[in-house]
Amino acid sequence: AFEVGFKRRFDAVNLFNAFKDVPRSNASAAKDKWVNVERPYSAEGFEPLQMWCPADDYSFCILTDETSYAAGVQISVRVDAFTPVYDMDDLGFKNWEPEVNGETIAYYTKAEYFVAPDAETRINYPDPDKTIIRNDYVTVEGFKDQLVKIAKYVKDLDTVFTKQACFLWMGLHYYYNMSEELECSSTTMFTWFPLYDGGELNAIGFMVPGTLTVGRGQADNFEHPPKAAVKLIVPHGPECMYDDVGENGVTTMHVYFTEHPRRITCLFG
Repeated sequence: AFEVGFKRRFDAVNLFNAFKDVPRSNASAAKDKWVNVERPYSAEGFEPLQMWCPADDYSFCILTDETSYAAGVQISVRVDAFTPVYDMDDLGFKNWEPEVNGETIAYYTKAEYFVAPDAETRINYPDPDKTIIRNDYVTVEGFKDQLVKIAKYVKDLDTVFTKQACFLWMGLHYYYNMSEELECSSTTMFTWFPLYDGGELNAIGFMVPGTLTVGRGQADNFEHPPKAAVKLIVPHGPECMYDDVGENGVTTMHVYFTEHPRRITCLFG
């Protein structure tokens, strides 16, 4: 087992700044000057959760539950900066137009939940400050109107997720229904991919085909892997996906549940 932590992003270029700490509670979010933001919607059972975002950028926000501790994340891509490959509605994204620092910004948005959809289970969970995933699985918003469970332990993972490559500092990748025969479309390119270290879920990746253009002076919360990197990470994928990445780009992010991503060596599966 690894030491629990909460971090985001994997930057293969700037390795010294590769992992960014994420607040794990209402108190730590407020201390970091994140703001409490009204949620645009909620999957069933998760309505009581609160959302906290950096005051000037809502592309990565945490969700907290009745215990005041981290219960999920909401990831959003600015509409005016993103050129999608596929229909974002089919991919399961919602449209959200919050006011950020006095400016209305349109986002494509999607969430994942680390806790049970049952309030009593959440409230009674022992020591919520000591773990991130407080359930046997993470619930992710999949394709349109779809919720998918990603098991905490790889032995329980649904076989629809196929094993791909293990990478240093990242983990053993699994991708939804991925194969060489997969046809690329808005109903096959699943947003989330789990990563395991020693059989335990150590991160979940976010992926959406398309190019995100970051303006000068703006923070970039996402990763933009080239075609060659995607072929290494997903060796058992279709040519159409590799070609899509080469021609249109892909926008990704990793959300880690370990304090020490640099200890992920892939030596133990």
